[in-house]
Amino acid sequence: MSDKKIQVFCDKIKEKLGATDCRSFSGRLESLVALIDGLELGPKDCIFVSALAPSEVVKAILACGANPVLCDVTPDSLTVDHRALEAAVRHIISGGQVYPRAAIIENFCGMPFASRAIKNVCDRMGLILIEDCGEDFGGTSDGVMCGAVGDYSLISLGRSSVFGTGGTGSLVVVNDGTDFTDKIAGCDGSSYQSADDFYTDALLEAADGMDRVLASGREAAAVLEDILAESDFWVQRGSGRQKSSFGRLAVIGQSEQHAMAAAESFASAGLSEFVRPVHVHTRSCFKHGCGGFKNINNAAAVAPRAFSVDLFGAIHAGRLAPLTEHIRYVADTFHE
Repeated sequence: MSDKKIQVFCDKIKEKLGATDCRSFSGRLESLVALIDGLELGPKDCIFVSALAPSEVVKAILACGANPVLCDVTPDSLTVDHRALEAAVRHIISGGQVYPRAAIIENFCGMPFASRAIKNVCDRMGLILIEDCGEDFGGTSDGVMCGAVGDYSLISLGRSSVFGTGGTGSLVVVNDGTDFTDKIAGCDGSSYQSADDFYTDALLEAADGMDRVLASGREAAAVLEDILAESDFWVQRGSGRQKSSFGRLAVIGQSEQHAMAAAESFASAGLSEFVRPVHVHTRSCFKHGCGGFKNINNAAAVAPRAFSVDLFGAIHAGRLAPLTEHIRYVADTFHE
């Protein structure tokens, strides 16, 4: 019964995005490996990611034998800068030893990347665009719903998503007109997540109540922005055409010490599970196969000054009120 319910859930997501296929996996890493393997990307291929990409994205690329290339982010949105992406692609082309093939671009902390500019680079440079929108399903960029921007998209079903039902799973959504079943044949990924009926019922309930949860996230984000308006912190911002689902926010401080001190204070309030420091990858990541591309000036300068706040997680756990009050305390207490 569970697999049938999972398929019903996938069909709901497919309909919401106008996608051609949607497949579920038991975990995020498994879905990434299945997609990279399914696209037959390997040792001669480069996959471009954000300098702030989760470590599991880099692990999946390395596990498939491909080469991760990290790209700079913009200071305000913390999403990949399209100019940095193009510069990275040209750098790889000039080396002539490996080839630019795909980009896994993250909607960081719920903020969508500038989809029109990124897609333009991918189209001109012949890159497969994979949209990582686990934290921003329900957001939009340049008028397109997150999850429908790339040739493929990854949607996490973890706690910090609109489907935060306590499980882990992940979806691969296909927007390029193909059936993903053929692509995953023979790789390690399984087509459907093994889950009990309780979890699959929760997923279906979350899908039906998605608009309500998204509305709660927007209201919470507006409150937090008001709280931080007169403080030494600010909330990440897009270009104006990037509309977050507001399930997770990045709060940026004046310095690394300023932001870290604030982030650490959540532990004393018993709220550490809803807050995480934002870390950039070490430069050693650049040494794998691609000649050492090191254009991370903005990422290195901005990222350590931020911590992310999991609003969806707090909403699902019934802890939004204490989280909000502690952020008010942070705004009043921590000064540069």
